[in-house]
Amino acid sequence: MFEHLRCLKKSTMRKPLHSVTGPLFLLFVLFAQHGFSQVITVSREINLRAEFVYDILGSFDDQILLIRDGINEFDLQAFDRSLRQTWDKEEKLDSRKSRIIDIIEGQNSFRIVYSDEFKDTLMVKVRTYDPNAKLLSLDTIHTMRRGLIRPKFRFNNSEDENIFLMSLLENERMVASYCYDFSQRRKLWESEFEFKDINFREEYRKTLISNEGTMYIVFEKNNIRFRKSDHSMGVFRFDKERNQFDLIAIPMPEFTTYDAHFIYDNVNNHLVMLGLHSDRNTGNTDGLFHIIIKDREFLAKPQLSMVDYSEELIADFHGKYESKRESLNNLEIQDVILRQDGGILIIAEESKEFERLSYGARRDFYGSSRFSVDYYYEDIILMAINPDGTSHWQKLLPKRQYSNDDDAVYSSYFLFSNPTYLRILYNDEIRNENTVSEYVLNGGGDITRRSLMSTDNQKLRLQIKNAVQLSSDELIIPSVRGRKLKLVKLQY
Repeated sequence: MFEHLRCLKKSTMRKPLHSVTGPLFLLFVLFAQHGFSQVITVSREINLRAEFVYDILGSFDDQILLIRDGINEFDLQAFDRSLRQTWDKEEKLDSRKSRIIDIIEGQNSFRIVYSDEFKDTLMVKVRTYDPNAKLLSLDTIHTMRRGLIRPKFRFNNSEDENIFLMSLLENERMVASYCYDFSQRRKLWESEFEFKDINFREEYRKTLISNEGTMYIVFEKNNIRFRKSDHSMGVFRFDKERNQFDLIAIPMPEFTTYDAHFIYDNVNNHLVMLGLHSDRNTGNTDGLFHIIIKDREFLAKPQLSMVDYSEELIADFHGKYESKRESLNNLEIQDVILRQDGGILIIAEESKEFERLSYGARRDFYGSSRFSVDYYYEDIILMAINPDGTSHWQKLLPKRQYSNDDDAVYSSYFLFSNPTYLRILYNDEIRNENTVSEYVLNGGGDITRRSLMSTDNQKLRLQIKNAVQLSSDELIIPSVRGRKLKLVKLQY
């Protein structure tokens, strides 16, 4: 059931880093009572520096690559399977005006997309490297003349990370796009266009690019309670052969949108639009809406499906079922899983933030108030949807996480997937001494909860939501305490 999985939450990290070499240590944790076992490997501490950010690129040629990028340069570090550093390399870009736009992981290579300037010319380029940081190619994606104001762009990648879309913005409006194919090392298409009667600031929702290079732009109009009779979604599809847009509008007069997610299904060749809707109070969500727009039938009227929350899910969320209390609040869609048969699994999380005046510090030296922020990341909601838009099953996974003034970097969860099951990993509590737990979900909706590991006396603070999956049975989790980073590899 899970052969075709795609997580929407980006799992790479952008944090400061400075490298350190040294001995490593291994932790072996066994849970024989559950019939499971895993090996945990922890690297030596790495000192953090504010002027560098980093990405864990993943596993290449049986080594794990970590990249640190600065203003116009980047450093690459390689670790073996035991997280021992094996080599490092520093690479400079074209000039002091070079700026890294994106770092993209491929099958046996990685790409650095960056901009550079020369006099009145702005260039967007891509460098492709092999796993040993050897430069394989250098190509120019786009060149344009720049005026006094530096142009603004929005960037998108296809699901297979092979198609790169760059959209030019003027006065916050999209006026042109350029589509580049990394594998063929050529521009697929470019076009200028004008959107009439569209307020980009309020109505723009999402740009998507398929693996074939087809662009979709989603807008939403009148998503206001007192104007919901005119509420609608609009989808523009750019036909690169005809060099023009096709437009479809989907009326949605029965509700306002509480939260929405958009993804292109490259296996079934259709656009998926789904989200949480609000029928009465815009502060609560009353159910799920689901729209499939088939590429081969794009101009046909799509089917809008709505799914209500089950009585069991409502009772689990509120502690008991009450007929007058059918809404769920403070939910945000975090992940969308696409199935081979066209079905979908939606993962939403209950999250809240509260700002309060710090005790004993009503005014700082400059006379302004000092506030503290509390973060609550709680229950996880799972909703499985059949290909026809009807409900398959709904489940609530209990979770309680609280933290203060940490931007919630240790809260939430990480979704680990393989063709047989899904694992949802999370910190039981947000503190120095902590237990890491997981929910294991199979294709039939059966769920098991178990403890994975304890960080007692290990000086670990795991940023689980920033983990990176290496393979079907391995992942890397960053641990950050103060200005010290450790890489933690978990192998099932």
